[in-house]
Formats: sequence, C-alpha cells, structure tokens
Amino acid sequence: MNFPVAPEDVKIIQGRSKGLQVTCSCGCVNFNYLDPQDTMWRCRNCREILSHDFPRLLEKALALAKEQAPAPAGQTQG
Repeated sequence: MNFPVAPEDVKIIQGRSKGLQVTCSCGCVNFNYLDPQDTMWRCRNCREILSHDFPRLLEKALALAKEQAPAPAGQTQG
C-alpha cells in the first residue's frame, strides 16, 4: 500500500453511515464520514497518514465510482 492512499484504494460505504473505508497496511480498517472534521485522515492504529486532503480524496473516489457504475438497463454507451 502506498501512502497517502489513492481513490482506487478506498471503498465507498453507504448504509446507516456514509463515508470512505480503507484497510491500512497494519491491518486496521479505517472509516471516515463524508463530512470530516479534519482534512488529514490518519490510521486509528499506527497513525500513518492515509490522506492529507480528505475532501479531495472523497471527490475523486466518488467520481471514480460514478465512472465505474454500470449503465442503467436499456441504455447503451456510445
């Protein structure tokens, strides 16, 4: 794993809580809400910096997810 993490490294979670999740190289699963209190995101266990700019990471992860989402049934891309 490279630090800071890339948008491809995170998973978007949408349930009771919404945010980004990533598993650090130390094995700790980290979650950050969509409305962060701080722009720096650190591992809860080893304190490695996961992102220096969480809002931008969130923006890029959401854009990537939108690109990878399948087209609705009946529509073709062209």
